[in-house]
Amino acid sequence: MMIWLFRFALFIILFGLSPLTYGGDSLNPILDKVTSGMALVGLISLVICYFDMPRFYKVMSWPIFIGALLLFLESKYEYGEYVYSYFVIKRFTYCALTITAYYAAVRAGHIRFEYIGYLVLILFFVNQILLGQIYAYSFSSESRTTTAPESLYLVVPFLYFLVQYYKEHKLIHLFSSLAVFLFIVILLHRSVISTAVFSAGLVTGLMMISRSSVKGFPIARTFMLFIMLIGLSTPLVGMLPEHKFDDFMESISGILDPKEDNTGSWRLEQSQHYMALVPERPILGWRYEGYDRGEVMRHEDFPDKGTIIHSQYVDQLYNYGAVGLAINLLLILGTLYVLYSRKRSYSIEQLVLFGFLAGGLVYGISYQLPVYYWGLLGLGMFYGRQRPTPQFTMPEEHEEEHLLEPIHQ
Repeated sequence: MMIWLFRFALFIILFGLSPLTYGGDSLNPILDKVTSGMALVGLISLVICYFDMPRFYKVMSWPIFIGALLLFLESKYEYGEYVYSYFVIKRFTYCALTITAYYAAVRAGHIRFEYIGYLVLILFFVNQILLGQIYAYSFSSESRTTTAPESLYLVVPFLYFLVQYYKEHKLIHLFSSLAVFLFIVILLHRSVISTAVFSAGLVTGLMMISRSSVKGFPIARTFMLFIMLIGLSTPLVGMLPEHKFDDFMESISGILDPKEDNTGSWRLEQSQHYMALVPERPILGWRYEGYDRGEVMRHEDFPDKGTIIHSQYVDQLYNYGAVGLAINLLLILGTLYVLYSRKRSYSIEQLVLFGFLAGGLVYGISYQLPVYYWGLLGLGMFYGRQRPTPQFTMPEEHEEEHLLEPIHQ
């Protein structure tokens, strides 16, 4: 019974904090309540789970808990109430869900990691096909049917199939990986496309320098297949209507030059504004005063108070200063180190999570890290601490005879 409770908790952390599970509705009131509640759960778990944490998490739990406590006390001192703005507090404590996810994963029994990737694809199929969202899409940034945090989920099955191909050399895995990547490109979130390419490059590099595949790395075969696929796909691209193809390519080009792109230039202008305010309070940020100032980029859907800063780095620096950003980066880099330190041989889970979590550092330049990212970070620590499964080989005939001989003392 307890195992299933922890599995349910892990499911909530990985999927219950994203619009993907709520039909793509980012304004769903249940989503908002679950996210706010899980931020509190993450904070409480720092205390409850403390003695069962790895040493690294024990160290990191102190600045997170003390930081949250100081936010409560500042609120009481400055505004006469302990929770003047839960918005400010919960966004600081989201990273604590890393520890909650690790604790749940340890007690959830055997976890079939591939189910995470399959569930992502199933949810996209339901939202985009069965609910008909994709039918309103016209290959332009204005008609996109998913948010960037939702699309980031797809990097998990993309990397999973890619690693499967590298390990087993089965073409079905390569084609599955390419199909997911094509879907990522079609959804037209350039930050996610960049993240997927960066993550794939990292995973490929780790496969080449490690002994993670007993069959070797299929360099020549993979290169020839990519050449063939490019040649076969060229006529299909030419079948698209010219104006849609031009709009699509114009949106893609925003990756290289955000200043010439509508949404990219919007984010760049916003980041420059808030970064200019960081030197005034570089250590602890603006916190509640920043919340009261509201968002500089006015929009009818934005609330009067609180910021909608896109970049994870700018958001942390402005709201919580160098301390807040350092806590985030230390959690991420510490987990990546645990995953990487295996060096000689990596499991599929370790490779996929290393690529995804490291890709989050690229994604965070343009967008805030989604809340479920911290859950996958905890899962990364869980798999990073696992010992590799011993590889047993059948003894040869003469070895078997020797093993059956009695031992003489």
